Amino acid sequence: MAARNWQTVAYEQQAILREALPQQWLLKTAPPESVLNVMDVPYTSGIMTERELHLTEKDATTLIEMLAKREVTSYDLTLAFCKRATIAQQVINCLTQLFVDEALQQAKELDDYLEKNHKVIGPYHGLPFSIKDQINIKGKDSSGGFVSRVGWIAAEDAPTVKLLREAGAVFYCKTNNPQTLMHLESNSNIYGRTVNPFNRSLTCGGSSGGEGALVGFRGAPIGLAADGGGSIRSPAANNGVYGMKTTSGRIPTANSTRPMNGCESFPVVVGPICRSARDFEYFQTVILDREPWKAHPAMVPIRWRQQPTPDKLTIGVFSDDGVCRPHPPVEAAIAKLTARLSKSPDIKVVQWEPYKHDYGYDLIQKLFFEDGGDTMWKAMKESGEPALPLTEWILNRPQSKRRTIEESWALNVERESYRKEYLDYWNQHPEVDVLLCPVGPGVAPKHDTSRYWGYTAIFNCLDWPAIAFPTGLSVSIAEHPIDATYQPRDNEYDQYNWPQYDPEVYREAPISLQLVGKKWDCEIVMAALRKLELELTKYP
Repeated sequence: MAARNWQTVAYEQQAILREALPQQWLLKTAPPESVLNVMDVPYTSGIMTERELHLTEKDATTLIEMLAKREVTSYDLTLAFCKRATIAQQVINCLTQLFVDEALQQAKELDDYLEKNHKVIGPYHGLPFSIKDQINIKGKDSSGGFVSRVGWIAAEDAPTVKLLREAGAVFYCKTNNPQTLMHLESNSNIYGRTVNPFNRSLTCGGSSGGEGALVGFRGAPIGLAADGGGSIRSPAANNGVYGMKTTSGRIPTANSTRPMNGCESFPVVVGPICRSARDFEYFQTVILDREPWKAHPAMVPIRWRQQPTPDKLTIGVFSDDGVCRPHPPVEAAIAKLTARLSKSPDIKVVQWEPYKHDYGYDLIQKLFFEDGGDTMWKAMKESGEPALPLTEWILNRPQSKRRTIEESWALNVERESYRKEYLDYWNQHPEVDVLLCPVGPGVAPKHDTSRYWGYTAIFNCLDWPAIAFPTGLSVSIAEHPIDATYQPRDNEYDQYNWPQYDPEVYREAPISLQLVGKKWDCEIVMAALRKLELELTKYP
């Protein structure tokens, strides 16, 4: 029998997804393409009840408490999020799979258990959880963005999915990621492009863009994602929610569809995209209390070491990494937040001079594709699918070249030397607890223009923990005009990025920032974020 062409495979997958959307939850009239902000569609659709809308606006921690107190059933909560995810798919195209009946059956079984035993099955009892497409759920497809991987049905749950299942999580959907998993965008030849719910002319980010868009749209209370160069933080930032990359080795990363499995030149971490900082801390506690290192030798045996909110905090701030100047909304957000924080007697703000970020970013780009991209090209050739624009761009970068074993070793030596140099540099400023900086060189970029990863990938290179968090601000035409006097630096990144800015194009896009700590200081970063958010409430 002749092999199917890639277009047929993609068409069939899209048809399966369309058929999975319950007919009674389809929009009578979809908003036209000219409507950019679609956050109000759940409220105007008539599909969801007032209570369902109210429930889906809450963070995961609140919902967990409500489930345990039997203030809401898992069935009703799962039904609400399945409805909102179905609406999301119709306006932002964020899903790859939806399994409503399975989820509702699992939710009912958990409700029955609670009714019979008067206790929860685990700390995530009955909470709906979305999962990035590349992360395996037993019995589900896991293509990872390649047409040639369609039909790769997972034989078992990924370790973190297994731990979540044991803790009582309810899985109801998988979400879109890009071809190659190496875009800060989420577009594939299988499922198409996921867009930003706040402004559909902008990207949701990537590679965990489906997760970021769905959580931002309130179609999931929390979702499991992965980050190798910014793939949790970029989508979280673009969609106005929270996403943290921990130091590697804390949460299991095995059993995912990653073309470069076995590559250890740059660390990939798994973690949640969620609605609040406390949702993240809860997730870490749940997973690490289960001691994953006992089953997975790559994990370090460190539980979540909850830190108290500090009385005093010193924040090193930089708004420009010296390579690619951020657009005016990001600079303005940093200036506004630091001005507010400076009013607090408990916060000291100091300027931070980034250390050789141009070198570090160039280095991790070399580490990304030490096979010259051959593995990616092979995966595309197997189906005949074409390379998308950002795939063409990244695989043809001068840093993406095939290297010998000796050259690869040398790059690893460079990486470790750079990590030591930057740590020594920070240790020369021992008063600084954390860094505050941009997540990217602007807010959510226009489609196919996400070409500077330096603000996120640098911390993958260093293996430092970093969390993207929303500022509550968004792009304003009046407040964030173009700076026509600026002449971009003499490098490709600044010269490409700066002319992209137009406040009219980026209107209503959320503005997020990033808090960063030293290696292994994940808990300190979270405690610092708690302090930062607390002080910002005091000094509006």
